[in-house]
Amino acid sequence: MMPPLDPPAVFKRRSTKAMIVAVFTALALATNYALSGVYNVKVMDALVFIVAFLFGVRLGIGVGTSIWLVWGFVNPSGVDDLITFSFVVVGESFYVLAGAILRRTSIAQSLLQRGGSSFRQLGLVFALVGLLSTFSYDVFTNFGSWLFLTSSSYEAFVRGNIIGAPFSVAHEASNTVFFATVAPTIIVSIRRLGFGSFREEGRN
Repeated sequence: MMPPLDPPAVFKRRSTKAMIVAVFTALALATNYALSGVYNVKVMDALVFIVAFLFGVRLGIGVGTSIWLVWGFVNPSGVDDLITFSFVVVGESFYVLAGAILRRTSIAQSLLQRGGSSFRQLGLVFALVGLLSTFSYDVFTNFGSWLFLTSSSYEAFVRGNIIGAPFSVAHEASNTVFFATVAPTIIVSIRRLGFGSFREEGRN
């Protein structure tokens, strides 16, 4: 397998990185508001994953945090309290780590090198990663939402995840679909433009 290339010079510019964060944040917020009537079904997690996969951890965290700075306090479901906000922001980093770590694996590199013929396999890998990272996010944030409403951490974990189960199922099911379809489509498309086969580690 060919070694990854250095990023084009344009991707080393702060202005370019700021543009990437702004574009993906705006796209995530637009789709969030468009889907606001469907609780816990959002494309934003897949978009955060995509940014981390293509452009690195720092930009992924930048997009995830920027989204929640708006969505956490201005959304049809109401304003998040600071405890909940803290947990969802930290939880969003699960998608960032998933994208950055998956990019380093030989499986992802091999599938990307094979191009269009591997699109279905790439979708399956992304779907599995999306399901696992969403499950982790839901367990973590369900626990956090009850942490200071119960007498013990154990009770918060159990009660939060039992009560939150129906919403978690919707979240995990929809994210699995988005990771299987939206993520590989965008990543493969960007690679075809010449921006998807570079090394980002330590360069952001």
